[in-house]
Amino acid sequence: MNITTKDRVIKSSAWFLYTLIVLEILFMVSPFAAYYYSIYAAPLNALQEFQQTAWLTMYLLPHFTYSDSWLANGLVLISWPLILLGIVLFVFGFCQIYWSKITKKGTVEVGLYRNIRHPQYVAFAVIGLGASLYWSRFMVIIAFVSMLCLYYYLARLEERICLGKFGQSYREYLDRTGMFLPRSWEQRLRLPDWRISNNTWMRVLIFAGFFAAVLALTIGASHLLRNHVIDSLQIELGETRVTVFLAPVSERTRAIVVSLLDKASLPGEIAYVAPSSWRVPELGLMRSSDSKPGGRMDELFHPTTHGNPLAYDENRLNVVHVGAIFANGEVEGAARFVKALNLRPIGYLELDIAAGEIVQQRSAVEGQWAGIPVPTF
Repeated sequence: MNITTKDRVIKSSAWFLYTLIVLEILFMVSPFAAYYYSIYAAPLNALQEFQQTAWLTMYLLPHFTYSDSWLANGLVLISWPLILLGIVLFVFGFCQIYWSKITKKGTVEVGLYRNIRHPQYVAFAVIGLGASLYWSRFMVIIAFVSMLCLYYYLARLEERICLGKFGQSYREYLDRTGMFLPRSWEQRLRLPDWRISNNTWMRVLIFAGFFAAVLALTIGASHLLRNHVIDSLQIELGETRVTVFLAPVSERTRAIVVSLLDKASLPGEIAYVAPSSWRVPELGLMRSSDSKPGGRMDELFHPTTHGNPLAYDENRLNVVHVGAIFANGEVEGAARFVKALNLRPIGYLELDIAAGEIVQQRSAVEGQWAGIPVPTF
């Protein structure tokens, strides 16, 4: 395989992984999300058929459930700013490199390229990081770090091509610029400027080992982060179900809710409790008729709670009790929530906390996300 073919294969792989990262988030924020996402759901459902691959569809960070973890909230809050920053960087880099090609000035050494050799790869990485934080499936995180490894390999490949094409002038450019950060930053951070052997098989072996190590660290760290996030949620573990509070409530309110749900003897493994003013499409929860409707922009300002503000009437709560879907049949205890892959709404309740009673109860109807793997917290 010559170097041009390698360039083409690796670039195609990187673009495939990048598309995998951003595709789901683009579907979710589009007006036709339910239609497009029903198609995207097919491979996700296929992964959930087997215990060995089902965990890939799980989420790391909260999507509609309040967390008291500053780490979890901070990661979700920076997701959209990172996406927007990456888009700006990409546009600047795109304009600079293609203007140079149009004017036939040779190597690009202006603007972002004056200090960084691969600003467009940096832009893609920033967009991918933001997208993977906002829609944080294990498979998306794995795709993101795989893309970064491929971008590093591809950047080295392109630099060898440019050295052969431009010679000493490009060697001087390499010496005064950084690969992905300004050279002074890389020196301050003491990032190694690795020189990989020219032997093809040795390069492949080194890259494969490096990739395997990065992947193992990523998966391990992702599991630790998910466990930390679940510990930061407001959860009550009962004998028959796990009760999850989507918004922060007082100890008194939690006790009243759990008592009412126990008396109602509800079916299902999980009960989600949310303010009546909240809207959570994944659970089929809609705002009450007298609540102010929100728009899609609300998700940018309140991304940690799916666009729902934390100011609400604690005396008016809605509950959805769901049947959880697992990869390996029946589970018990906290695993009923932790290992849930998908949700099947069974029924809805409206609670009046001040009166300490259930004011309305109704069965669930099939919603727009039926059969589509969605976040579970």
